[in-house]
Amino acid sequence: MEFRLLGPVEVWSEGGQVPLGGAKPRALLAALLLEAGRVVPRERLIGAVWDEDPPSTARQILHTYVASLRKAFVGAGLPPVIVSHRVGYLAEAPPQSLDKLVFERRVAEARRAVKEGAHLRAGELFREALALWRGPALGGIGDSFLRAEAARLEELRLAVVEERVAADLAAGQDEQLIEELGELVASHPGRERLRRDLMLALYRAGRQSDALAVYQHGRRVLLDELGLEPGPELRQVQAAILRSDPALLHAARSATARLPRQLPPPVPDFTGRADELATLCEHLTKPDAMPLCVISGQGGAGKSALALQAAHQVADTYPDGQLHVELRGTSETPATPEEVLGRLLRELEPPGTPQPGTLEERTARYRTLLAGRRKLVVLEDAASESQVRPLLPGDCGCGVVVTSRNRLAGLAGAAFVDLGLLPPQSGFDLLARITGEDRVAADPDAAWRVVAQCGGLPLALRVAGARLASRRQWTVARLADRLADEHRRLDELAVGDQEVRASIGLSYRLLSEPARIMLRRLGLLGLPHFSVWSAAAAAETGLDEAEQVLEQLVDASLVDMTEPDPAGRIRYRLHDLIRLFAAERAVAEEPEPVRKAAVARVLGGWLWLVQQLGAERPTGGIPRRADGGLVHPLAEEVARAVLADPPAWMRQEEEALVVAVELAASMDLDELAVELAAALSSVAFEGSQYVFDNPFTSWNRTHQAALAVARRMDNSIGEAKLLAGLGQLAYERDLYAESREYLGQALSLFRAAEDARGEATALAALGAACREQGYLPEALHFLNGAEQLWAGLADPQAVAHVKRLAGTVHLERGDFPAAQAALAAALSLYQEAGNRRGEGLVLRNQSLYHRARGELDTSKELAERALKIFLDLDDRFMVAYCRRALGKTLTRLGRHDEARRLLGESLEVSRTIRDRWGEACTLRALGSLYLAEGRLYQAKDHLEESLKLWDTLRIDLFRGRTLRDLALTHQALGDDALAASLRAEALEIFRVHGAREYGESAAL
Repeated sequence: MEFRLLGPVEVWSEGGQVPLGGAKPRALLAALLLEAGRVVPRERLIGAVWDEDPPSTARQILHTYVASLRKAFVGAGLPPVIVSHRVGYLAEAPPQSLDKLVFERRVAEARRAVKEGAHLRAGELFREALALWRGPALGGIGDSFLRAEAARLEELRLAVVEERVAADLAAGQDEQLIEELGELVASHPGRERLRRDLMLALYRAGRQSDALAVYQHGRRVLLDELGLEPGPELRQVQAAILRSDPALLHAARSATARLPRQLPPPVPDFTGRADELATLCEHLTKPDAMPLCVISGQGGAGKSALALQAAHQVADTYPDGQLHVELRGTSETPATPEEVLGRLLRELEPPGTPQPGTLEERTARYRTLLAGRRKLVVLEDAASESQVRPLLPGDCGCGVVVTSRNRLAGLAGAAFVDLGLLPPQSGFDLLARITGEDRVAADPDAAWRVVAQCGGLPLALRVAGARLASRRQWTVARLADRLADEHRRLDELAVGDQEVRASIGLSYRLLSEPARIMLRRLGLLGLPHFSVWSAAAAAETGLDEAEQVLEQLVDASLVDMTEPDPAGRIRYRLHDLIRLFAAERAVAEEPEPVRKAAVARVLGGWLWLVQQLGAERPTGGIPRRADGGLVHPLAEEVARAVLADPPAWMRQEEEALVVAVELAASMDLDELAVELAAALSSVAFEGSQYVFDNPFTSWNRTHQAALAVARRMDNSIGEAKLLAGLGQLAYERDLYAESREYLGQALSLFRAAEDARGEATALAALGAACREQGYLPEALHFLNGAEQLWAGLADPQAVAHVKRLAGTVHLERGDFPAAQAALAAALSLYQEAGNRRGEGLVLRNQSLYHRARGELDTSKELAERALKIFLDLDDRFMVAYCRRALGKTLTRLGRHDEARRLLGESLEVSRTIRDRWGEACTLRALGSLYLAEGRLYQAKDHLEESLKLWDTLRIDLFRGRTLRDLALTHQALGDDALAASLRAEALEIFRVHGAREYGESAAL
C-alpha cells in the first residue's frame, strides 16, 4: 500500500487507487498521516477539517469520516489503518509506504553523501527524493490550516532542489545544468542560491559574460521588488568571476577526475546466462555492502562478456564511476598490484599528485580515495588471489567484479559464479544471432550439429558464426561437415584474432609440468568421464598426487567435476575441445611408446578390476583367465569401492570402457583391446549381475573394434575370442542360429591355433545354443567334447558348467539317470569351489528334474533353496527364473494363488529386462495355470501369446510344448478337431528333436 501526500492526497493498493471521498475526509487523513504513528487529538483534527468554523456536530461527522475511510481501506484489501484512541485517532502506516517519510529519508542519505564527498551519489539520491513529488503537497484538501504545512513542504522541496543542483555542480556536471537552472531562476528569481549556481555553471562552461549578465538581472529584480542589494555570497561569486579566480574551476576538475567511466561496451549479441546475470546483479545491488563477485570458467566461456553485461546493468547503482582493469593473468607478464594501483591512483587523483612508493602505501591511498564512494571496479583476467586482494576497496559502497580462469576460492566473502557451457538452445540462439537468423533457419539440423561440435563453448560458437558470416557462399552444413573431422576441428575454429586453440593454450602454458602431463594423457585417453585412479594410472602417479593435480586442473577450468560415483568419489571430465587440444599436445610432446604405455596402464587397471569382480562373485559359467602381463594392479581401496556396488560401477564406467577399447584398437594395442572387450562381455551379462545401460550396443562396439585390430595385427587367438564373444552376444539376444555361426568360426580358429581352452569354451557355448533351439543330440555332441577337454585342463568349475548343461539336455531327452548323475556331479563341483551362483543354477535344474519325475515336494524344496541363493546374490534375472520354476511346481500341487503371484512377478521381470525367452516360458506357465483352474479363454490367450514368441525366436521344441498345452485347452473348449491337429504337430516336433515328450505321448 502507498500513502501519498507529496501532491494530491491519495491512497493506493495493489488493485489501484482507493476512493477517499471529498476534501474533508482527505484533510482528515492528511492530518493523521502527517503525524503517522502518533495520536492526533480530535480538536486538532476538527481544525484540520473545518479550520475555524466547525459545525456543532463536528465530533459525530468526524467519526463518520473515520468509519468511511476504514471501510474504503478494508474494501481495497488493506488494514483499517486508522486506530481509535480515547483522545483522538492514530494512523498506522509503515514508514516505507508514506511518500513524505521516504522523501525525508532519501534527503538525509543524500546529505550524508555530500558530507562524505560523494557528490554524484548525493545527486542521485536527491533526484530519487524529488521524483516522489507529483504536484503541490496536500492537494485536494480544500481550505484548512494544513495549507501552512503544505507551504512548509513546498519550501523544503525547493531547498532540496538547490541542494541537488549544488551536488551536481560539485560532481562536475556543469553544462548539463545550465538549461534547468535558467528555468529555475526564471520561476524563482529571488532565490539567490539558484542564481549563484547558474552563474557558476555558465562560468565553468566558458560563458563568463552570460554569468555576469545573470548577476546584473538578479540585482535589478532584488532592487525593484525588495529594494535590496544582492547578498554577500552572490556578490563574492561575481567578484571571483571578474578576476577569473581559478578556484571556481578546481572543484569541477577534481570532481571530473573522480568520475571514471572506463567500462568497455557490452557485447551486442550477448545471449543466455540469465541465471548467472541475475545472480551477479542481485549481489552488486545489495545496499550497505561491498559486493565481491568472482566469475570463473575455462577460456572462451564468456566471462568477460558476462562481467561487462552485469557491470553495465548495475552502473546506475555506482554513480561515482566505474573502473576497468586488465590484469593479464594468462599472459607471460601478469600485471603486479603495484603497477595496477599506480594507474588507478593517477586516474583517481588530480594531475601531478605524487604517488606513494610501496604497495602498502598505495593500497591505503587507493582505499582512502574510494571511501564513502559508490564505484564499481571490474578486474579482468586475474591470475591469483594475491593479485586481487590489494585492489579491493576497504569498506562498503563499492562493488567488485573479478574474472579469472582460476576459481580464486581464497577470496573471503566472494560470491562465486562458475561459468559453465551454454545450454544447447542458448548456443543455437547465439549462432543464429552471429550468422544470421535466415541462414540458420534454412538448415536448422546443420546448425544443431555445429552447436554440438562447439560443445557449448561461446568462443567456439562465435568463431563458427563469424566464419559463416564472412563466407556468405558457405552453407551451415558445409561448416558442420568440416567440423566433423576431429583432427582438424581446432584448425577450423579460428577467425581473425580469435582462435580456440590459442585460448586453451594460454591456460596450458601456465600449468605446472605434472599438470601438463596429466592433461595430455587425459586428452590422449579421450574418455567421456574418468575417476582419480584412471588419471593416476595415465600419469603414473599415486592416488593422492593425482587428486591434487586434478584439483589444479579444475581450478584452472581445464577439467570439470561431474556427478560422484556410487561410492561418493568425484569423477571428472574434459570438454571436447580441451580434449582435442590435449591430445594434440600429447602427440606433439610425447613419444609413441610413452603414449602407448599410458593407455596400457589404464586399460590394464580396468582388466584388474574386472578380475576382482569375477573372483569376488563367480558367475557359474566358465572362469576367464586374462594375460597376467596385461593387468595393471590398482590400490586396494579402488577395488573395495568397486566391489561395494558392482552393477552401479559397471553402469557408470560403461561409456568410458567402450571408448577405451576403441582407443586401444586405434593404437594397434590388439592384446589389450581383445582382453578388455572379452572381460567386459564376461561381466556385462552373466546372470544379469552386472548390467550395462546399453548392453547389446556396448558389447557389439567393443567386440567389433577389437576384432578389427586383431585381424589387422594377425592375432588369430584374439580373433577367435572375439568371434566367440559375438556368438555369446547373439545367444543373449536369442539369435541362436547367428550364435552358432560365430561360435563355429571361433571353434575353427581355436583348433587351428591348438588352443584347447578356447576350443573347450566354444564347444560348451555351441552346446548351450543347440540346447536352446531343441537340437538335443547336437548339443550333447558339443558338450561331451567340451567335457573331455576341460577334464584335461584341470578346471573343475568349467567341468561343472558343462556337466550342468549336459544334465539339462539329458532331462529334455527323458534320460533321467544320466540327467541325475550329471547334475549331482555339477553340484558337488560347485560346492567344493564355493561357487554359490553355480550351486543355485544346479538346484534349479534339479527342481525341474524332480518336477518332470512327478516328485513335486522335492521339486518345491529345491526351487525354494535356489530362490534363496539368488535373492541373497541380488540376481533378479535368476530370481525370476526360480520363481517361474516354483510357480509351475505349485500349479501342479494345486496351490494356484501362490503360483499366480510368483508367475506374475517372473513375467514382470522378464518384460522389464527384455528377456523374450523367459517371457515366452512364463506366459506358457500362466496358460497352464489357467488351464488347471478351468479358466479356458485366459489359458488360450496366454498360450497363443507364448506361441507367437516361440515362432519369433524360432525355438521349435518349446513351441511344441506350447502347442501340446494349447491342444488340451481346445479339447476342453470342445474343439476336438483343432485339438487333434495341434497335438499331432506337437508330437512331430518332439519326434524330430528326440524330446522326452515323444516317448511320453507314445506311451499314452
